[in-house]
Amino acid sequence: MKISFLVLTLVAALGGTLAQAAYFASGIKVGEVDQTSAIVWVRLTADEVADFDQLPIFTEGLDESAKDVGPMPLAVAPGMAGDVRVIYWVEGATDAHFTEWKSVDPEADFIHQFELRGLVAGSEYRFKVQARESAVTAQVNTIAGSFRTAPAADQVGPIRFIVTTCQAVRSIDSGADGHLAYQQMLGFDPDFFVHTGDIVYYDKAPLAKTIPQARAKWNLMFAYQHNLNFHRQVSSYFMKDDHDTLKNDCWPGQTYGDLTFAQGLDLFREQVPMGEKTYRTIRWGKDVQVWLTENRDFRSANTDADGPNKTILGSEQKAWLKRTMAESDATYKFLITPGPIVGPDKPGKSDNHANDAFRHEGQELRDFLAPMANTYVITGDRHWQYCSQDPSTGLVELGCGPINDQHMFGGDPGEDPAMHRYFSANGGFLGITVEDGTAKAEWFVTNAAERNSAQPKVWHTEKL
Repeated sequence: MKISFLVLTLVAALGGTLAQAAYFASGIKVGEVDQTSAIVWVRLTADEVADFDQLPIFTEGLDESAKDVGPMPLAVAPGMAGDVRVIYWVEGATDAHFTEWKSVDPEADFIHQFELRGLVAGSEYRFKVQARESAVTAQVNTIAGSFRTAPAADQVGPIRFIVTTCQAVRSIDSGADGHLAYQQMLGFDPDFFVHTGDIVYYDKAPLAKTIPQARAKWNLMFAYQHNLNFHRQVSSYFMKDDHDTLKNDCWPGQTYGDLTFAQGLDLFREQVPMGEKTYRTIRWGKDVQVWLTENRDFRSANTDADGPNKTILGSEQKAWLKRTMAESDATYKFLITPGPIVGPDKPGKSDNHANDAFRHEGQELRDFLAPMANTYVITGDRHWQYCSQDPSTGLVELGCGPINDQHMFGGDPGEDPAMHRYFSANGGFLGITVEDGTAKAEWFVTNAAERNSAQPKVWHTEKL
């Protein structure tokens, strides 16, 4: 059972004056969890909650005037200097582990990332993050959380995980609570969560064309109550795509306002818990292994002529992907990618492996993946839900769809009977369950009609 949200403020007078507080308005995140390690991401703020009143779009979402709201305000959740530490323990244990107090980095948006090591595989962990203004401050604020470590590779047991994509300030559906989907995702009781990218949109209102504006947009996105509450209770694997790197369909060397592509890469690693590489694979027990690809850092320009040398993955990542997938003995293999490999995509796109612009590498991947037993592609980026099967190779792709119906921007291609096993112009999220050697995919719908439902609504189920 998940712990209830609790932030305790212990106030003490120092020399007759009230100590200044350090808060967690942008929440905390747990990421990159495997059998023995995890990363806890912390940002300190000067205020207890974000200032949602700065722009109507922050709580009202998209309306007719949303394109004219101006640049992203900088002081939505201003950071604050201070010290942080993590206290963590296995559920039910009588002893706890304490990290050392660490100062957040003002040059890195007042963030610190703790790497927890020596964890116990297949366990439920509880933790608290504590914050103080300085070593001589008696006041300490605390936020509590939980996460699960991955089971050992020979351990059999049910695994449940969630995948979603594409969320934005303009698709807020619950005011200061943010995205309703995050409340409903807790009803699925996932072991972990994957966001395939487009977590924030620098190039959609309010625009973020500088480093401070980009940081402010991240600060806001995880300050919404549903979003914050989810990410302190469920571990995540974050992936990036074009809109949270720079701008739509971007590639290395481009700029957006004063923001460079290289700065976009650095900002992403700053704003989410992340290990050495942004492409990685994680084993979850005997039956599940997931691969998460990096589709921005190593790509050719979309406008280059297609052929053997044109790539999205780059040679090093592609070799790693083929080697590790061939070596794996997991019952089910899930390749999670920011963009489609099978499609079909909407007309006019030239940014992913389902498009003619990258046909050569796309076919190479489909030919490699299709013969592997129980191997599925899960993709984000597209603003509709679907399950498709490549007519040529038989490879099956699961499109998770955007965070909610409010994010149905950029029209869907319509159902293609030759490829689609399931198609819906809905938003929500995808849930995968693997149990007793079998797997199923469930597409959940999130819209205003479901606002009062704590449990997600299943729209379609596919046996895998």
